[in-house]
Amino acid sequence: MLCYEVGMKIAAAAAIAVLALASTASAAAPAQTKWIDRKDGFSVILPAKWFPVPRTAAAVNRTIASLKKQKKAALASEYSFYLTAPGRAQLKDYVFQAFLDIAPSTDPIAPQFAVQVTKGAKPYTAADLPAAGRAYASALAQHKGAKISAPKQIKLPSGPAQFVTGTIPAGTGIADGFELYLLIHKGKLYALKFDIDASVLSQAKVFRSIAEHFAWV
Repeated sequence: MLCYEVGMKIAAAAAIAVLALASTASAAAPAQTKWIDRKDGFSVILPAKWFPVPRTAAAVNRTIASLKKQKKAALASEYSFYLTAPGRAQLKDYVFQAFLDIAPSTDPIAPQFAVQVTKGAKPYTAADLPAAGRAYASALAQHKGAKISAPKQIKLPSGPAQFVTGTIPAGTGIADGFELYLLIHKGKLYALKFDIDASVLSQAKVFRSIAEHFAWV
């Protein structure tokens, strides 16, 4: 599985500790699962077949071993990306990640979701959102062949957000399609990034749905 990461290291990287996740079944939709990150102050509801990624290589190894015992070799293989050098780097850069199990598809860009939390030199305020949107869009546009939208101010249930979308070449005949949502909460900048094969980005309505169910705890 190709986890194509772009433009998520613009701000000074915050020190990210191991994420402790608590899951509870969603009463409204049994096929969904609510994941809570109390340390970073948010929860997210993931649809069926979306799998969160443990935040350490050791925990990923344990997950893979467990899946192999359950004869779920394809899913174990999808998790193995996070033991590669790029995957381990992502474990450090993000506080939360999840992916959609698309096996037996061989699409190199599986639908993915990542959350990055950044602390600034001084607390972020809502007034900083437009500048953050421009900074992220500008950084993403530096990739050769990238097609990036202008940042757009939108309203999510969790508050005002900057929205950026676009496509970035990820290899011969392959492009990463993404949606990026930027929010500010308690002085921190939250970047919610979704990735998928660019050819089906327009069909990925689930991204906005997940963003709309992102909540503060």
